[in-house]
Amino acid sequence: MVAQSKRTGGLIDCDIHPVLSDFNELVPYLDESIQQYMNIGKFAKGALAKQNSGSFKFPSSPYANPLPVPLRADAFPPNGDIPGSDPAFLAQDLLDRCNTTYGILNIGHGTMAAFHNVEVAAKYTSAANDWLYDKWIKSDPRYRMTMEITPLDPAMAVKEIERIGKRPEIVGINMHCVNIPLGKRHYWPIYEIAEAYNFPIVLHPDSEGTGEYAATAGVGPASTYMEWHTSLGLIGQRNVISLVADGVFEQFPNLKVNFIEYGFSWIAPTMWRMDKNWKALRHEVPWLKMLPSEYIRRNIRFGTQPIEEPARPKDLIEIIQMIDAEHMLLFCSDYPHWDGDELDRAFLHFPQELKDKIFYQNPLESFRF
Repeated sequence: MVAQSKRTGGLIDCDIHPVLSDFNELVPYLDESIQQYMNIGKFAKGALAKQNSGSFKFPSSPYANPLPVPLRADAFPPNGDIPGSDPAFLAQDLLDRCNTTYGILNIGHGTMAAFHNVEVAAKYTSAANDWLYDKWIKSDPRYRMTMEITPLDPAMAVKEIERIGKRPEIVGINMHCVNIPLGKRHYWPIYEIAEAYNFPIVLHPDSEGTGEYAATAGVGPASTYMEWHTSLGLIGQRNVISLVADGVFEQFPNLKVNFIEYGFSWIAPTMWRMDKNWKALRHEVPWLKMLPSEYIRRNIRFGTQPIEEPARPKDLIEIIQMIDAEHMLLFCSDYPHWDGDELDRAFLHFPQELKDKIFYQNPLESFRF
């Protein structure tokens, strides 16, 4: 483990991934019909239905990570279980080491956001939320969480928000991406309650390219994991354009949308292109009262991981400064994933004032604390 110097300022990590070590952890939260559907609990055939060996599978993805160990090799807890499965060890290995004020947990074992059976997806989602709260949130006062919802069924999503959304440890709604652009009115009931509860919408890669209701990467499916991983920025770009052009931020001016793990350098040319087109085509979108870039700066935030790495590191600083994005970036470690960003390395060339904003002030203002 690379040593991290203790920090004196606050630090909010906006993307930490807890995982199930075994689907049977969800048994106490699921009725028997869903347990039977998932082949867990007393319905498991043979050995316990493990996450990687049970007969139940999430919608299969053709983009399996090709690395032998897609999780950090130095993040295995002492009991040898999966990295990200032990709340106490993660708190010691990450929060203590980095002197983290708050760590925001975004479920990392896969969701059912694009699963075709929304009844199963909704029950699984509720179970996963309760599991995360009971096992993780109660274990350490520094943990905060985003709650999962079912984006294919806004009515079910609203019910889930009403069920647990007033818990103070829940700081956002982790919605995930399906094949409906984020600006469409399909989502507006979710945005309405999110704004009322002061929740940001968090968009995090999960279901892209994994099933019939999953978002596609622009012109079609990728051939390899490398293509898929690199193309995530295209999905982020498409959804930013949709949110602005469809008038979401005129209808919900206080709503924040946080794009986590889609990169961020692409937002500069997106803002420039949208502003140019709006000047010529504003008659198509008469509901927009400001430049598109102004809505983006006001309502949208971006996680720093995976941080772009230009040949001249200071070029990235210049991009941030030229579009006035200092207040738009949120620190994300992506622990325990292999491509996560370490504090002392990823931000080596960032000025201290900018790091202070990214590490603490921006997350504090972008989630419900």
